[in-house]
Amino acid sequence: MQDEWHRGMVGRAVGAPVAVSHLAAAIMARIVRRDINAGALSEPLLRRLQEVAAATGRDQDPVEALRLDMRRARVNAATLTDHYIPEAARRLGCDWAGDRVSFAEVSIRTARLQAILRNIGSGWSADDDGARDGPAVLMLVPEGDQHTLGAMIATARLRRMGVSVCLRPGIGRAALRDLLVQRGFDAAMISVACTQRLELCADLVKTLKDVSGGGLAVAVGGAVLLKDKDAVPCIGADIMTNDLNAALHALGLTGSAARAVSRV
Repeated sequence: MQDEWHRGMVGRAVGAPVAVSHLAAAIMARIVRRDINAGALSEPLLRRLQEVAAATGRDQDPVEALRLDMRRARVNAATLTDHYIPEAARRLGCDWAGDRVSFAEVSIRTARLQAILRNIGSGWSADDDGARDGPAVLMLVPEGDQHTLGAMIATARLRRMGVSVCLRPGIGRAALRDLLVQRGFDAAMISVACTQRLELCADLVKTLKDVSGGGLAVAVGGAVLLKDKDAVPCIGADIMTNDLNAALHALGLTGSAARAVSRV
């Protein structure tokens, strides 16, 4: 999940592989906020980010390759995470929908963007060891859902706010039960990209509620809510939204975290 989840779904010609259409829907998600004008971003830096994502060589650290361009554009790591990487992903989705890049290229470049995100977010720790001062959130992506970039961006943003986030993409029901027994969480968020993963998402929500005795608040968001939010069935979550502020409020994580969101 993130502050504005994906905006807009992209269809594909009949007969295209299901996995491809799902990935396209996830990447095409307009994860740049509506009130953020993409034209205000540095076009040279955006192009450089796209070039780095398209690079296939492994000799150069992708973040190191961007550092000079980031300094020239006066862009810090947080802005790169919250605005530039989402916009690069959106453009990648447009290129795929326009048949300008192949599915393999989309997969490789998305993985590259994720690698950049992991690299620049490595200092925004909060957590896998369970040590924390603020609230702890469990971030999930259902098994088989290829969309993880949005969840990673949201995780990085929450960690910068001092929220401990445990990101577990593709976790199964048994592993989730074990994790909940071992760790204490104040809330959970689930990012789901397509309707085909809603049943798995419902299972995750049920497990979260069952193991916690109904005490764990759960928010669900993602590209699945974009086309027709009202058509998505209720799956037991406390809130289904693509608005991070609304999710934090419903999860009882307002206060310092919510104030930090408004400042980012």
